[in-house]
Amino acid sequence: MMAAKSEQRKRDLLNATSLVISEKGLSGVSVRAVAEKAAVSFGSVLYHFDNFDHLVESAIRGAIDEFIDRRRRIAQQHSDPVARIRALIEAGIPTRISDDLKVVYEASASMRVEPRYQPLMELLSERQVALYETAIEVGTALGAFRPRMDVLALATNLVALEDAYDLYLLAPGNVRHRESYLRNTLSFAEVALDCTLADPAEKEDAA
Repeated sequence: MMAAKSEQRKRDLLNATSLVISEKGLSGVSVRAVAEKAAVSFGSVLYHFDNFDHLVESAIRGAIDEFIDRRRRIAQQHSDPVARIRALIEAGIPTRISDDLKVVYEASASMRVEPRYQPLMELLSERQVALYETAIEVGTALGAFRPRMDVLALATNLVALEDAYDLYLLAPGNVRHRESYLRNTLSFAEVALDCTLADPAEKEDAA
């Protein structure tokens, strides 16, 4: 019973830390802010962690896990490789930047002054690329795709496009450009995979 309560408290603190980071940025995260968000005493914040840096890094890793798991579930919903790759791209350029993605970008932006976040960001990139690699390789084996470049390079470029456009979407008001960002990324994927991803109606609208 005590062990279960301890694990739940750790999860609550990690969730509270992630929320503080997404709302206030890494510069706004503190023991006081986390304690207030989790509705616990200051002492309780660090009881389950070696130190505050460990808590923050664990929260960032948790945000990465949540982000990747959600993307994987989206991919698994589609057996058709074309639908799967399109769903991955649509999820990568969302209509709303989720709290976990805000946490990820906060850590990414802080790498210059906080090098300890670099391994976490490298892990995130590797896992994103692997999702695309798998989807492309399966689609190629089934004859749906005919990659015109190295699959690893293609997957890496798709992740790079996602990351760049998501940074624009973080700015207030820029969500109105989401559809054009999505079309641009789908267009690149169509050329690189030698397939059709956009609906005919979307192509007409774009023209």
